[in-house]
Amino acid sequence: MNLLAPESYLAASQAERAAVVNGCGPGGWRVDLIPDHLFGLCITEPCNIHDWGYGEGGDEAKRLEDDIRLYLNICITVLEAGGPLESARMAGAAIFYRSVRECGAQFFGAKQ
Repeated sequence: MNLLAPESYLAASQAERAAVVNGCGPGGWRVDLIPDHLFGLCITEPCNIHDWGYGEGGDEAKRLEDDIRLYLNICITVLEAGGPLESARMAGAAIFYRSVRECGAQFFGAKQ
């Protein structure tokens, strides 16, 4: 899969990544409220890349960049998988993006 990721993520070791990323959701008990799947399709890696970007922090433009990258990576994952659920999964990707934009600011720049 050809997902978009910051150079720092690509250069990080598995141990470095594991210290920052946790799949979809903000971590803690709330991680169970946010699915790592869209209609059965795993989107953990797009979420891990997003966690990494949020962990780096920055300004609002950087947050927007991280959120758009999440959306694009989910779309790439959906399109590469194809199949009869593609349209539903693409709609789910848009909902996921809107949710992150509306609710994610408090987690930006914070340890996930």
